Amino acid sequence: MATAIPSLLAALLAGCVILAVPTTATDHVVGGSLWSIPTSSDYYRNWAGNTTIFVGDNLVFRFDAGMYDVVEVGGWEYKACSWVDQYSDTLKSSPAVFHLDFAGVKYYVCTIGNYCSLGVKIWVSVQQA
Repeated sequence: MATAIPSLLAALLAGCVILAVPTTATDHVVGGSLWSIPTSSDYYRNWAGNTTIFVGDNLVFRFDAGMYDVVEVGGWEYKACSWVDQYSDTLKSSPAVFHLDFAGVKYYVCTIGNYCSLGVKIWVSVQQA
């Protein structure tokens, strides 16, 4: 019985050490490659629906600078393809990286021409880790 207690204590301490290891942020390249006019209207929605994103992760938008950009907006702006009340500066250089500090839904659109209405927009659900 006396030898079982130190073994149990060692196992519990090892479990605590494993749980205390910090997790690293994951970089999610939006769409899996380039931020551009998609081949189908649900391309970015499908990508986001198949990607688990956590607080602390990064969304990485890769695009041809001068041809595309990205800005974070609210839900209304996303639906209307508007960026009147944008939440962030328009990022015009690639890669554009958004660090995700909070859980919830985040919306992003391209402000070049009519690209947003052509599908260059995405919303993602950020999960609490």
